[in-house]
Amino acid sequence: MGRWVIALAGALFAPIVSAASAVVLEYHHVAADTPPSTSVTPAKFEAHMDHLSENDFTVWPLPRLVETVRAGGEVPDRTVAITFDDAYASVYDEVFPRLQERDWPFTVFVATESIDKGIDAFVTWDELREMEAAGVTVGNHSVDHAHMVARGDRDRAKWLTDARANIVDAQERLEAELESPARLFAWPFGEFSPPLQRLLADLDYVGFGQQSGAVGPNSDFTALPRFPLATGFDSLDSFALKARSRPLPVTDAEPVSGVLEADSERPSLTLTLGEGAYRPETVRCYIGGGPAATEIDPGTPASLRVRPAQTLGTGRTKINCTAPATDGDHWFWYSYVWMKPNPDGTWYRD
Repeated sequence: MGRWVIALAGALFAPIVSAASAVVLEYHHVAADTPPSTSVTPAKFEAHMDHLSENDFTVWPLPRLVETVRAGGEVPDRTVAITFDDAYASVYDEVFPRLQERDWPFTVFVATESIDKGIDAFVTWDELREMEAAGVTVGNHSVDHAHMVARGDRDRAKWLTDARANIVDAQERLEAELESPARLFAWPFGEFSPPLQRLLADLDYVGFGQQSGAVGPNSDFTALPRFPLATGFDSLDSFALKARSRPLPVTDAEPVSGVLEADSERPSLTLTLGEGAYRPETVRCYIGGGPAATEIDPGTPASLRVRPAQTLGTGRTKINCTAPATDGDHWFWYSYVWMKPNPDGTWYRD
């Protein structure tokens, strides 16, 4: 193992002045009769919102949160933004009246093709206009909600041209139907890669993934983390922990892309750690919901290496790394996503 060891006995990173950070929550359906993997029930959603209210959380509009955190400005402790992907009908039917009653802002990311087709499961343009007029932020979720990282048989230039059109055309539809859609983009399925991130930056959007974690000034603003909430990952205890989290100060991640080859088996992830109010030896990583062996390099800076115990299956596999804070009852959090195609190289379907 060379100089890799399992823990850093007694090592403590010197605390630095707390930087601005906040948490972005991500929902899809708020309904009892939709797929559990993308749903919370109305009762569970109400319990989440009650927790925020009863524990003195501040709910900010997403654009304000992004602008303030990016500038390193002051953010109240326990600040969150609330987002919804896909613009399902329950956002208008269940979410909108509940959050209007609380006078809380939220953001909905729209894949425009679903609205244009008038599919019953989604909101309508009229409903989006009503919500926007009431202060709801509307963001871009592409035209067709495709797996944008999948190149298929396209060459690189064609792939990136298509990706650009998928973003730009969606924004044009939003601007044609609404007053002031935001230049905020949520990656479909939470999938992104460095070439797509560079494209998004060139188009001057802030991007959001579905990897867990808090947002800080050193976050990558082409793929900001959000905490996905869905059945099985929506208990009140878990929600309380996530809502109070801070960004684990990861200064470098290798590899930079989570897109794997079809024959990848047990890829290794190496994270370089920055300073903060946590002990590196307390970092624990989890893969696919189970604990993963985490090796710590006691160099300066410290780093950790994570590798799955078994061959990764097709699809997305999330790595979550967390550590308890030394200055409070919250946790530091970082997440990374592997994306592995089918054995024949084609992209998986959700």
